[in-house]
Amino acid sequence: MKPSSKQIRDLQKRIFLARTKRNLSYADLAKMARVHASQVSRICAGDFKTLSNNVVQICKMLRVKVPRLEEEDDMDAEWAKAHASLRRIWDETPEGAATIRRVLDAIADLRASASSNDAGPLPNDCP
Repeated sequence: MKPSSKQIRDLQKRIFLARTKRNLSYADLAKMARVHASQVSRICAGDFKTLSNNVVQICKMLRVKVPRLEEEDDMDAEWAKAHASLRRIWDETPEGAATIRRVLDAIADLRASASSNDAGPLPNDCP
């Protein structure tokens, strides 16, 4: 989901304050956050539309809280519950997201395997 322009401005301001408080150049921050310097410059200027991995990495390095985005009004109730569960288990790192993705892919593979073996679909309440 995309942050609002106000959320982007607020985040840009907090990133700026945290970076200047620590007296970090864009190059310093890039090395520390493992983000390309041109991306750091762009993000610090508020030139981003989504809370990408690079934005999150910079915020984590500066200990700036990443804003939570409001859920879409028309989101299915069950998807909203699944989304909330994912948020509870995600540690907000790229590695954590990759682990969750691998687990979900494994579940999808099991479902596909079960249906191709004519064993029938897995029960809906299967974790």
